[in-house]
Amino acid sequence: MAKHIARIYCPQLFGEFFYIVESQLIHLVSVLKVQKNEKFIAFNEEVGEWLCTVVSVEKGKLLAKRLELLRAISLEREKLALAFCVIKPDKTKFLMEKCTELGVTDFYPLISRYTNYNVNLSKSKLIVTGAAEQSERLDIPHIHSETKFENFVNDLPLNFNWISAVERQISKSILDIEIVPHMNYGFIIGPEGGFSQTEIELLLEKTIQVTLSNNILRSETAAISCISVFNVLMRKRSSSD
Repeated sequence: MAKHIARIYCPQLFGEFFYIVESQLIHLVSVLKVQKNEKFIAFNEEVGEWLCTVVSVEKGKLLAKRLELLRAISLEREKLALAFCVIKPDKTKFLMEKCTELGVTDFYPLISRYTNYNVNLSKSKLIVTGAAEQSERLDIPHIHSETKFENFVNDLPLNFNWISAVERQISKSILDIEIVPHMNYGFIIGPEGGFSQTEIELLLEKTIQVTLSNNILRSETAAISCISVFNVLMRKRSSSD
């Protein structure tokens, strides 16, 4: 049986020869067990995905060589954002991991009326990086700074079409939204305690509102449902054009 080729995110992937250091070195050598003269795959969002080989391993650094371009970066890439009210750390980890696998490019952590937690940015970056490596993405999602809910919704990033999941307030299903290919979309998900009435009224004013289910979903379930359904709708629309 052929050995699985290790795959890592590598910001240093520039030029024919490059060094891998610190946490990536530990991951590649100690965890993935890549040795001298063995091949591995490295990628980043600027140069794409490359087949590489280990030239030498020294204390604190590894010298590698690019061999072959496997996939180039597409210059025209739509963005998919998820603005979520922060939930319990283990649930936040699950949400960010799975939504990275599903293609989210931008995470916006929000602090709402019923939010009781904060995002650990350094741990979150490790989570989305690992998920991108595993799911064979060519980019790492951007995790934006935590923002108060009201400030975020009042000043929504203008390069997205924003859709909010507001349960029991409206009857329009996510399946009924009009998806336009080659445009950026963003979804807003509430916390474990739900949105306050003031927050709901703000969403009704500023966003497209949809319902996801006849049942009330957990925050992480709602996030994954939104992104999954959106991907299906986008694929159907793109194939019909």
